[in-house]
Order: sequence, then C-alpha cells, then structure tokens
Amino acid sequence: MKIRSDSKSIALLAIFTSLVISLEIFPIAGITDFYTPIPYFTIDWTGIPIFLIFLGLGILYSFFAIGIMWIFIAYRNFQGAAFKGLAESFTLLGFIIAKLVIRNKELDWKRSAVIYLLFAASFRSIGMLFGNTLLFQIFSTSSLNAAFSLSTIYVPWNIIQAIINVIIGLFLYNLIPESLKIQAGLGKYGDRETQQFEDLASEESKDIDDE
Repeated sequence: MKIRSDSKSIALLAIFTSLVISLEIFPIAGITDFYTPIPYFTIDWTGIPIFLIFLGLGILYSFFAIGIMWIFIAYRNFQGAAFKGLAESFTLLGFIIAKLVIRNKELDWKRSAVIYLLFAASFRSIGMLFGNTLLFQIFSTSSLNAAFSLSTIYVPWNIIQAIINVIIGLFLYNLIPESLKIQAGLGKYGDRETQQFEDLASEESKDIDDE
C-alpha cells in the first residue's frame, strides 16, 4: 500500500484533520453535537470528515486522522478518547471491508452507499458492543454481565451514528465536481497523482546523479 506523499494530499489531510479536531474540541450543542437519552453519548459530525479522508485520500491517512483526534481528546479526557477512538476505528474497519467488497465492481453511488452503510453500522455496533463491555469493566469496575447489559443500550445509537457518517459523507463527497477531484487527486485519481509525483522525483534524482 503506497503512502501518498504529494503536497496536495498532505495539504488536504491537514485541512480535514483540522476539521476533525475542531468538531471534537469545540462542539456546538444542537448543531454539531446532539445529546441522546443515554449517558456519555452524543451524535456528532466528527466521523464525517474521517469518512471523506477515507474516500479521497485512503486508508492510512484515515487512521492518521483518528490517531490525531485521539491525542487531542486524550490530553483532557483519556476515557472519552478510549471510547471515541475505538468507535471510529471500528467504523473505519467497516469502510475498509466495504471498499474491498465493491472494488472492481461497477456500482452507482446508491448501491455503494448501501454496502458502506451495512458494513460501517455492523462493525461499529458489534465492535463497540464488545469494546464498551471491556472499557466499562476497566474504567468503572463493572462486572462482566453488568458491562455487557449496559453496552447493549449503546448499540442502536452507534448504528445511527454510522448511518449519519456514511450518508452525509457520501453526499458531500459526491458534491465535489469531478474536475476538482482530478485536480486534487481524490479517490481513484489519487494513484495517478502519486505515480506522477514518484516519476517526477525519480527524474530529478537521475538528473542530480548525472551532474
């Protein structure tokens, strides 16, 4: 798996990662954060730019964004970082599996959306069912049965969060004009951009050696 190292990709990563951090550190109740009936869980927009990074820049940059998000949460709330980081990681794993399923298939965005929804919601909800069970035992010294019972309450809300991330993320990504995607090297155009960058770097290296 190639790491995109061209300046456009790095600049876009910085912009989207800054958006992730801003949404997490400066939540606006009723706009970017919505409270739910269950404790310590809000519906937010943090996962949307992470999904956009995944669609446009790839898997490695997505994990990087989650890692940076985790650091900015952890310095003030380590427990919150543990739950949030794990939830977004499970969602990203769902995105990865979905991408493998639809790879080399000619699907319109609606069918792709259904597959992304299925895997993202499944991985996040089931993953966090067991993830919450473990973390509740670590942070609140709950028994296994009590932790698992409490974790089941969060399942439907994790599904809702995954659905929001996918639907809004795909909607925003599809709003980007194709010409702009080509110029920025987003998605399927990224490999072409990276190859051009590597070819240019190789040519410059040869010129230096010749001198």
